[in-house]
Amino acid sequence: MGLNAPKSMLGSRNQEPGGELRLGDIPLSQTVELVRIDLPTERAEPLLERGVLPGCRICPVRSSPTGDPIVSVDGSLLALRRETADCLCVRLLSDVS
Repeated sequence: MGLNAPKSMLGSRNQEPGGELRLGDIPLSQTVELVRIDLPTERAEPLLERGVLPGCRICPVRSSPTGDPIVSVDGSLLALRRETADCLCVRLLSDVS
């Protein structure tokens, strides 16, 4: 059974309001909040099923030997592809109101 993501979770790369960054641009040990996932639903489903949801806290903890990020998502470790990390819009926690 698939997980349907509301369209509000998904977006387009050219809808990036000020203050949002891409997870791939975040340095190690910097905790951020996920704002939205800029991927088609079928590519976002595996992330959603693993708890990568708007509002969750993500922290890049290290890089794999190939340079892909390994992140902590609300306390669980998850390996991502660089291309996927670049599709996750995040906000620094100091910017969260």
